[in-house]
Amino acid sequence: MFLPENIDLANSEYYNLSIRLAPNGFSFCINSPSDPSVFYFQEASIGTKLSYLESIKKFVFDLGIFNNNFNKSKVYVVSKNYTLVPNQFFDEDLKRELFNFNFHAPEGVILNDKSLNDEFHIVYNLDEEVHSFIIRHLSYPTLHHHSTSLIHSFENVERNRAPKECFVDFHDEYMTVVCFSDSKLLTANTFAETNNFNISYFIMGIWSKLGFDQNIDKLYLSGNIESEYKVEEELKSIIKNIEYIELAPKTNLTEEQKQNVPTDLIATLCV
Repeated sequence: MFLPENIDLANSEYYNLSIRLAPNGFSFCINSPSDPSVFYFQEASIGTKLSYLESIKKFVFDLGIFNNNFNKSKVYVVSKNYTLVPNQFFDEDLKRELFNFNFHAPEGVILNDKSLNDEFHIVYNLDEEVHSFIIRHLSYPTLHHHSTSLIHSFENVERNRAPKECFVDFHDEYMTVVCFSDSKLLTANTFAETNNFNISYFIMGIWSKLGFDQNIDKLYLSGNIESEYKVEEELKSIIKNIEYIELAPKTNLTEEQKQNVPTDLIATLCV
């Protein structure tokens, strides 16, 4: 595997490793917490010849770098099945019951990720075999949900704020929607994209339910926006204030990397 000259895995303890498990692909990045010029990103799609687990195993074993002792090893799970639980209602021993409120008979391991502002927990699930493999083949990894970093970064990104704000990130044939009112989180959900009408319908349904004003409040778009050009044009005919959002990571990214690296992974570099 080719790595930039400024990454020497003989000294892996100086770097952070972030792995991203998406439904349709596997990707990872390496960065240095002390040197913003150090960054490497690689991704691979998951085909139909191998199972999801076997595809991940092949990727991990072929590269042979993930069991190194990195400064931090983090795994981000991209999924639409998760629920946000305020701290006062969260109980570690009741994770499955809490998850069951929104998802019937969930499979796999039930995990939780505490929000970066310590106000709520994100409860989600992960295939048990995938979870076991990751835990066994990485050096002391921590697991997180993809929405955790997005919520935190959208909340804190510099912008001209509106009374209510809706952020929509397009990724992995999904869209993650995060809404705020006076900087307080209202909702965060991830939907599977189906067609242009459904995407616009979902967004406008959220705006109606949460009492957004189409003339005053703001919609921010990020991620794979180019593939959703028709959706963007349709929304512009309904919502007055639509802007693109670009996060400001502490790591230096090229313009190509800004286009190709998923927004939630860029968000992890902003903390």
